[in-house]
Amino acid sequence: MLKRIPTPARSWASRLMLLLACASVVATSRIRSRDELSPVLTGTPVRLTMDSARVMRTVVVRADAKVGSSVPAVGELRLLANAKWTPSAPTQTAQPRLSINAYDGQTDRGGTSEVLKPAVAVKLRSVTGLGRECPLNNGCAWTVQVAFELKDREVPGTVDVEWKAMAAVHVEGTNDLPDGFTVSMSEP
Repeated sequence: MLKRIPTPARSWASRLMLLLACASVVATSRIRSRDELSPVLTGTPVRLTMDSARVMRTVVVRADAKVGSSVPAVGELRLLANAKWTPSAPTQTAQPRLSINAYDGQTDRGGTSEVLKPAVAVKLRSVTGLGRECPLNNGCAWTVQVAFELKDREVPGTVDVEWKAMAAVHVEGTNDLPDGFTVSMSEP
C-alpha cells in the first residue's frame, strides 16, 4: 500500500483550501440584525367538532421604526397550542389528528399536526416564515391566517385548543436594528 508523505507544499495547499472555503461561506452569508420579538399574543380559544372541523383565526404582525427605513424586514410566526380531545364515547378507539397551518393569502406557509389522545393535553409547536420581505418605510404588516383543522372528521368528540403566538422579526442588510424598532401582534 502506498503512503503519501506530507510535504510542506501539500500542507499549505490544504490550509489555503480551508481558508477559501471559510471565506466563501462568509461572502455568501446575508448580513442581518438580531431578531426582535413581539409580546406573546394569547389567541381566542378554538373548539372543533365533527360539524365544525376547521376554524380560521387571523393574526396581524406589524414591524415599525421611529424613522422610516428602506431596509426590508423579514420574520417568522411561532405558534404554541395545547389541544385536548374529549371523545363522545369513553370506549372509542379511533383518535383524531389535529393540524395547525399558517397561510399568507393562498400560500400554505407550513405547520404541524399531532394525533390526539383522550383527555390528555397535547402540545403542538410550529414555526413558519411570514412570507415576503417588507420595507419598513411602507408600514410593514403581515396578515396570516391560522387554520386549526381536524383531519379525521368522522371521529366523534370535541377538541378544545388554547393557543399563543409570537413573532420574531429582523432586518436584512445591516447588523443593527433601526431606532425605535418594535414588533407587535394582534388578532383582529
